[in-house]
Amino acid sequence: MSKRWAFLIYLLAVILTVSCATTNPDPALEKNETINIVWPQPPEKARIRFVTQISGPEDMGLRKSFSSKVRDALAGSDDRHMTRPYAVAANMDRVVIADPGAAMVHVFNKAKKTYKQLTGAGDYKFESPIGIALDEKRLFIADSELNRVFILNHRFKLLSTIGNLLRPTSLALDPVHHRLYVADTLAHQVKVFDLDGEALYTIGERGESDREFNYPSHLAFANDRLFVNDTMNFRIQIFTSEGHHQGTFGKHGKGSGQFSQPKGVTVDSMGHVYVADALSNRVQIFGQDGTFLLDFGQAGDNPGAFQMPAGLAAWNDFIYVADSFNQRVQVFQFLREGN
Repeated sequence: MSKRWAFLIYLLAVILTVSCATTNPDPALEKNETINIVWPQPPEKARIRFVTQISGPEDMGLRKSFSSKVRDALAGSDDRHMTRPYAVAANMDRVVIADPGAAMVHVFNKAKKTYKQLTGAGDYKFESPIGIALDEKRLFIADSELNRVFILNHRFKLLSTIGNLLRPTSLALDPVHHRLYVADTLAHQVKVFDLDGEALYTIGERGESDREFNYPSHLAFANDRLFVNDTMNFRIQIFTSEGHHQGTFGKHGKGSGQFSQPKGVTVDSMGHVYVADALSNRVQIFGQDGTFLLDFGQAGDNPGAFQMPAGLAAWNDFIYVADSFNQRVQVFQFLREGN
């Protein structure tokens, strides 16, 4: 047997041994038993609990595919950790994170126990992937430098693109009416498309009145309502699925219910509205009517602390926070009565 074949057989044995190692089935959805961080502090009843943090696939209990291990063994390991995560989306099977600092999208498949990096779509190479949305069949990615939204199928093949955008920054899906909402920040508008990318209508223009925006940056859709982070007006505006204004809350400031630089917005299963206030390094929670309920987080790099929190996502009472300058996504749990 030649030395080359002996080396390849040895390499294969090493890879197979590593591949058989056991992993945590889903640490992103399980409480970290070594850390007990909750808000508010005792003796008040806890409503938010820190669960875990994700900086790479190892934190999700995911392993590389066999082909990836062979490639790494021959060419050197790739860097699978986040650089500047900005947006996150989650469902039962997947957690997807837009990382404009690395010009890539991280796809964690919890069901299949796999991890994949997306660095482009079709003939396009990502420059600043900054917005994410997903359903069971498609993945939607907004790139703020290419000024396009890419629509991919479940195998990450490009289906179509949406152009003629000034600066797309955030995406939200209406699964009932099959609509995609795009925050076009430099146009000071929210543009609405069907799920194939055909334009339907536009919400807003620049201004400070109802249904007007000043650099809208983040979106969320829940309970047949669209929540728009009207960033430089320091408020959240609420619309029906048809674009009719329903309400507004928030103003500039550092107090409870006020924003210094609001970014991500999401809604949990109970209808609570979460807003990431980046400069204050906290996440604030509001009722459906905009009443301030609670906030959590502080400046720092410890679990439960933030450095410029950005995008948010909610799934099954778990809240994902893109902790941008800490190069991670942190996961929290809303504690229902009886938890």
